[in-house]
Amino acid sequence: MEEKQLKKIAVETFLARSNLSRKVYRTVCLSALVAISSAVLYASLIVAFSLKSGILGLRSRLGADLLVVPDGYEKGEENVLLYGEPNYFYMERSVLDVIQNIAGIEKASGQFYLTSLSESCCDFPIQIIGFDRNSDFVVQAWKQRKRGSNVLDSEVFLCGSNVVLSQGNVKLFGSVHKVSGKLLRSGTGMDNTIFCDLETLQNIFNDARSKGFGFISDGEVKNKISSVLVTVSKDYSVDAVALKIKNAISDVQVIVGNDFIKRFSERISSILIFIHVIAGLIFVMVILTLSIAFSIVIQDRRREFSILRVLGANRKMLRRIMLLESSYIGGIGSAAGIATASLIVIPFNAVISEKIALPFAMCSIEITLLLAVFVFVLCTAACIFASMNSAVRLSRVEPYGDVK
Repeated sequence: MEEKQLKKIAVETFLARSNLSRKVYRTVCLSALVAISSAVLYASLIVAFSLKSGILGLRSRLGADLLVVPDGYEKGEENVLLYGEPNYFYMERSVLDVIQNIAGIEKASGQFYLTSLSESCCDFPIQIIGFDRNSDFVVQAWKQRKRGSNVLDSEVFLCGSNVVLSQGNVKLFGSVHKVSGKLLRSGTGMDNTIFCDLETLQNIFNDARSKGFGFISDGEVKNKISSVLVTVSKDYSVDAVALKIKNAISDVQVIVGNDFIKRFSERISSILIFIHVIAGLIFVMVILTLSIAFSIVIQDRRREFSILRVLGANRKMLRRIMLLESSYIGGIGSAAGIATASLIVIPFNAVISEKIALPFAMCSIEITLLLAVFVFVLCTAACIFASMNSAVRLSRVEPYGDVK
């Protein structure tokens, strides 16, 4: 009985494949409809997950409740963090001393932004950010130390994921700097940034000056800072501490970290809704189109199925043949659509990130593969579903061509 069943399945499979190969144009057109749906759906899911990863990357890299910058430079700070646009703005280092003495401040650390430059390490301008290794609580937390080692390197030099290394080093103004660690991609401007301690930053200044390069704040590393990162004590309100800072110091702007992230999360949410709606509409339209296409095919296939009935095929066998054909069409179309979307989205994710001007971190290989499997199964199942009504109708064909 089992051998007989296997032979029946083999015959049904052979007939389904033969029908598809004989009607190449019809097969290609139906597969193309599925491919369009799967490509749009897969691309939209990849973009959606990558945008969410970008927000998570921004949240993990921000690492502070408050950011204090010179008044009027909130946009400049956003450009540095989100888009990797090199910028520079400075205020007196005494601002940090005042902030550290405000009630409710748990930690405060200053950072110094070096003006933009293009170097051999990159094909684009990069931002160099100096930090105080003694008070820093953000940058050095990104650096994973070697197991069993509790000693910091003599020079802390971290690079964003887009910065190209040469044998683990970066060369700036003729001097080679050993990279302590390369940061994972975050989808933000920090991927184009080099982070180093203030001593190293001063050395970079000196090297640049000896080569004839000058900077707007040349020689002011010890007296100026660009921003102050602040952690608020648990017993205090973030908004209340932000107001205290504003009242204590004039000509500064206080950026609340959660509000900063929330603002971009809301912007991304509106974009995701639009993407999902478009993908959903295309998916529904393709199912309806396939349903109509399979219904039209019935008229051309009555004679074919009548012959199969004469040869002894029962209704269940006819239904299975039709559903097998639709599963092949769905599988081929889904695979083609996923492959096409992958060739567009994955290699050009950096361009997409630049064009949408939002945090965009390409999702992991594991997530990408899971999404591909999900889209393949969903679109193949949708194609089978679209053909079910036609399969039932064709299975009712009588041996002499009438439909019961």
